[in-house]
Amino acid sequence: MENLPNIDLLKKILKNYMFNVDGAAAVAICDRDGFIIASESKMKDEQNTDSVIGAISAFLDIYIDRIKTEYQTQNNFFNITSMADKKFAYCSMGPHSILTTIADPNTPDIELRVFSEHIAGKIELLLEGHDSISIEIPEIIKVLAKTRGGKLPKGIFTSKLILTGDYKVGKTSLIKRFVENNFADEYISTIGVDISKKTIVMSDETTLNFVIWDIGGQSQTMTPYRKRFYEGASGAFIVVDRTRPNNLVSIDTWFEDIKQSVPSNIPLVIVGNKSDLKNEIVSSEEDIKAIAKRHGFHYVLTSAKSGENVNEAFLYIAYRFIEKV
Repeated sequence: MENLPNIDLLKKILKNYMFNVDGAAAVAICDRDGFIIASESKMKDEQNTDSVIGAISAFLDIYIDRIKTEYQTQNNFFNITSMADKKFAYCSMGPHSILTTIADPNTPDIELRVFSEHIAGKIELLLEGHDSISIEIPEIIKVLAKTRGGKLPKGIFTSKLILTGDYKVGKTSLIKRFVENNFADEYISTIGVDISKKTIVMSDETTLNFVIWDIGGQSQTMTPYRKRFYEGASGAFIVVDRTRPNNLVSIDTWFEDIKQSVPSNIPLVIVGNKSDLKNEIVSSEEDIKAIAKRHGFHYVLTSAKSGENVNEAFLYIAYRFIEKV
């Protein structure tokens, strides 16, 4: 971690977290040695706040060695420890930090996991110096947190996700960021289709094998072949480049293309990519939101370069698929 953390931004994102999770009493960001970087509490009284943060510190003192032992080679992990009167959840989405939450015991585990993983991911970006990322929580995260009233089916499942959209919108880069947590600046056009796989451990008893189809955006040359690529899909992205003028008009075209081969009830997300290029954006969030609302889709704004909201987009499809099992 080369940059000093922006404490104000970290505290704002913690406040957003607690505002959206009713059962969260206090949250703290600590480093991998258990040192608290920033914290927030719903307690208005300073003495009570100190008491709650002290409880987090005590919890970390007890569990930090266990965390180091169990997750020493893992950047990403999530765990909940339930006690009689509270839940402790700790989550990491990178090498720099651990997000710890004290919550009411009735708070659903999935709600804690979905919000924790999202917030922990944002924290990692902030700690790496990406101060331009949005600290607002996307609507799809709020939707995910209510999945199945907090329960997931047990078993190993397989889901096919298709990524559609015009050429050079960043489909391949999004997949590379999600699967490998990597980004390449050079552009290599996808001809036809590329297939990637990633396994997601959604809980101790629920695993999803994602099969991701990166479908080439050459609309004219590939039209006769794409329908066979779409078949069997259980979720779809329509990816747009927020910096490209008039790129949003392609959404209707791709949706009509998908509808001819895929059931209309599969989850579909409009992905507004290249959101890190703040000075070049021509498609606003409101523009994308209006189109998503017209079609009944969800949407998310992403950056394959920084990784912002990339995991969230894929996890939305994962949870929506599991919910229907």
